[in-house]
Amino acid sequence: MTMNAAVCDTHTDAEAGSEHLSADSLSLLSRLGETAALLEQGRLVWASRTWQAAWPSLPEGSKLAVLDAALPGLLLALQALAPSGLLQPLSLSPAAQWEASALPLAPGRCLLRLKDRRERARVLQRQLDDREQLLFTSRVISVGEMATTLAHELNQPIGAASNLLRGLRMRLARRAAEKPAAALSSEESGALERALEQLSFAARVITRIREFTHSRQPRLQRLDLAALLRESLGLLDWDLQRSEVQLSLDLPSQPLLVRGDAVMLQQVLVNLMRNALDAMRQPPAQTVPRLGLRLRSEQGQALLQVQDNGCGLSEAAEKNLFVPFASTKPSGMGVGLAICRSFIELHQGRLWFSRNPERGCSFHIDLPLDSGAPASAADRLAAPSPQPIRLE
Repeated sequence: MTMNAAVCDTHTDAEAGSEHLSADSLSLLSRLGETAALLEQGRLVWASRTWQAAWPSLPEGSKLAVLDAALPGLLLALQALAPSGLLQPLSLSPAAQWEASALPLAPGRCLLRLKDRRERARVLQRQLDDREQLLFTSRVISVGEMATTLAHELNQPIGAASNLLRGLRMRLARRAAEKPAAALSSEESGALERALEQLSFAARVITRIREFTHSRQPRLQRLDLAALLRESLGLLDWDLQRSEVQLSLDLPSQPLLVRGDAVMLQQVLVNLMRNALDAMRQPPAQTVPRLGLRLRSEQGQALLQVQDNGCGLSEAAEKNLFVPFASTKPSGMGVGLAICRSFIELHQGRLWFSRNPERGCSFHIDLPLDSGAPASAADRLAAPSPQPIRLE
């Protein structure tokens, strides 16, 4: 094969409509930052600005042989192009820094597009860093919520024990005044006082914990809830692929704006979707795991539904669904949903649960839309009737 023929000689009559790229199309590719070049009759006849910056040694007019030296394996990859008229990946040398694809246009003419493998690696690393940051934030927030719950639960028994010991000390003092022989020894009295001191110390520690954890208030900003939901899905893409979950999305085409803390709300979304994936880990035979997400607006509220076709919940588990430290998972701590509800309530919203008509369950969130006016009391109290998502 001649050098000219090596440059994408894959044209067919069916592809006649794609023979030429207009100057506007090439200009658009350049403005979009694509590293692209047009090859014709064995030469580079046009290059985008990004190409020129990345390959100053390969200007317009460079021969294909020079490109093949810079991109080992390019010539053989172009010879192997199929006449499909579609953008096709090219197999370059594994050591090459660039990933290449080509679009056959006409005999001896094609568009070459390059992607920097290092940039792809950087994007992947950023995604991994984002996921790690989300997990770290989740752990930090979980510790704060657990501390709040523990402080609340422990404060009452510690207060009760302190009151009982003080009452006992008063009764013993009265009995000692009436019957000196019945008075406590100095050792016994000292033990009682030390017990009261220890309880007082524990109460002060709990007070400090509550003061610290209550200082975490939402950092409100204007958010597109649909965009935040898509971003949260991106953090779970590996889990969705690994579990072979079919995803059903019903999202508005326009932004759905709320005022909220992006970290808190994303934590809620990720937690609810992870719970749904966990519920579908072992589906019955011939059942495809399906996750449905629906987002809409109604009466000044943003309404989100997360639906799965998993194993569902027993009546006992449903009663304790939002109770801290109650979990249906063997290794669960039982704080996830309690934290989620706490976060949603901090945003003046609500989180609740419903059973699906057939299989699985749904979780529902409503949040006030950022309309510049607060929702009415009637809107806040009237829970919308949950509608099942149609999972085909």
